[in-house]
Amino acid sequence: MKILPINSINFKRRLKTSEEAEYSDVLKQGKAKAANTGVLSGKSILIVPTPSLPQSPSNNTGVGNLGSEDAQKFFDFAKKYWGINEVQILPSGQYHSHAGVYLPYSGTALDLGNHMINLKDYLSEEDFKKVAAKNNVKDKVNFSNIVEFNSISEDMLKKLYNHLSPEMKQEFEAYKTEYAQLLERKSLYRAFREINHTHDYRKWNELDKNLFNEDIVSVAERKKRITEIKQLKSESIDFYKFKNFLAEKSLKKAKAELNSKGIKLNGDMLCGFAYDEVWSHPKAFLKNTKMSWSLPALDANSPDAEALLREKVNLFAKRFDGFRVDAAWTYISPNITDTKTGVKSKIFNGTKFLDIIDDEVKKVKGSDYDLNNIMHEFAADPNTEFSIYYDNELKPSVKDRVKIYTSEHMTKNWGSAKNFLDRRWNPDKFIIGSANHDTGNIEPTTEQIEALSKALNIPESKLKTKSEFLKAKFAEPLRAKNNFVFFLSALGFDNKFQHLSDRSLDWTAKIPENYEEVYINALSKGTAYNPMDALEKQFKAQGLDKNEPELFKKIVKYRKILEEKEGAAPSWKKFAIGAACIGLVLLGFGIAIYKKNHSSK
Repeated sequence: MKILPINSINFKRRLKTSEEAEYSDVLKQGKAKAANTGVLSGKSILIVPTPSLPQSPSNNTGVGNLGSEDAQKFFDFAKKYWGINEVQILPSGQYHSHAGVYLPYSGTALDLGNHMINLKDYLSEEDFKKVAAKNNVKDKVNFSNIVEFNSISEDMLKKLYNHLSPEMKQEFEAYKTEYAQLLERKSLYRAFREINHTHDYRKWNELDKNLFNEDIVSVAERKKRITEIKQLKSESIDFYKFKNFLAEKSLKKAKAELNSKGIKLNGDMLCGFAYDEVWSHPKAFLKNTKMSWSLPALDANSPDAEALLREKVNLFAKRFDGFRVDAAWTYISPNITDTKTGVKSKIFNGTKFLDIIDDEVKKVKGSDYDLNNIMHEFAADPNTEFSIYYDNELKPSVKDRVKIYTSEHMTKNWGSAKNFLDRRWNPDKFIIGSANHDTGNIEPTTEQIEALSKALNIPESKLKTKSEFLKAKFAEPLRAKNNFVFFLSALGFDNKFQHLSDRSLDWTAKIPENYEEVYINALSKGTAYNPMDALEKQFKAQGLDKNEPELFKKIVKYRKILEEKEGAAPSWKKFAIGAACIGLVLLGFGIAIYKKNHSSK
């Protein structure tokens, strides 16, 4: 008889089904009290890139998908433990490799990439297995297996494209009619890329690269060239449209599934425009200039610029419940560099572009749509780029728009939820979290320890260990009505997502299949997001432990439950199990003696 050692019995203490309803209620009530809002409807956002979503071994294509069964189970987990009511994804447009690195912020905001297609919904079981089998990287994102032109994913999608059912053909044709304006020039660009052997239109022949510049190429010449390309590359053009069709279908279905759980889906609207958008809208941009990150700058006086921006916003309003306006300050006052002289300057567009964004959203969503669902990234270096203040007051362009910040640059006088509220910021008009995709590893610093000590009334000496510092960093944003967590830090991993020592690993972090076990283990070490610990700290800091004793008691109860270590058990359980094991041993000896005596008779 084999006896299992007591120290190897694994007590995975996590929320029981009977505890989930109360836990959820305590979390909602606690956050409302901590934020002093009196309502339970603040934003609790999870930031997670779709490629990083988990995949079980049989479904591991290399790139996670928003609508997969594995991803949806993860969102159930995140809602249960963290109380999330919104998901914020990173840019969802076409990816391509930059020296082996796939950067979501270098793509396009208008179309959708292959990674947005839920392959399992469309491929046969056999073909899906081929895609998964081809993936030879299991513990990180493998973009090349899905997004490259010569990938196994492309092969299987082409096979599907060539054998469409009548119903799917009809749906595809309707999609092409509805999205004709978007698809026409974007699909043409893909064909021109193949002919000119580069995705950079500036390296194409003179006719092709200036095709939509009427100052250089006549309308007649353009029509003639487009006719030639459509005849030559008709299948490539239509196949591009087909992939976008599947991506739109997948996104729509995934959003519906999230919404059915009570979770909103937010997109990430890139501030810049891709090569194909500049190529096809040359009059929309300032000539011979670039703004931050070498991106093209919209011309505030151009009707073409307004039309292009409206097209981008229109798509995001249709696709998502809300969205983040990436580097929103670049619409107000971008830094401009003259590409010929190298002279740098700043231009002032006022609120023109942001007003266009608001107006277009209302056109799509309706006049009663809450613009607080549009989140603006105004974070920038005020010394060189953009300041949200003028004479110590918020600028009108940002005051009444929702601002999203991390506490990455927190000091005693800046960057915390408490500080923003002390500055009389409207609680409905800002969102804060401890980290996002841009944040490096979160490490204790003297300045931040001092700031957290002030914000949470915790002695500085207690914040010098990494685990206690992390707990305080998670706790501070709960002073705000609206807050977010980044998937890596929430699960207890080092937060750094890019600018790694091995740059090939940038953007490739992936949620492991056993994420719940990983999370529970990290909780016991104090490195993952324990919302009950965060609430306990906020309640103590604000005196709510005295004013709300019953709620506080429940918060402490669930904080302890989440912190119980793997393998740990209450002493009475250890005693009972030990006694049972000893009993089994004695029973075994008794049976053996009995058999021996019995056989000798």
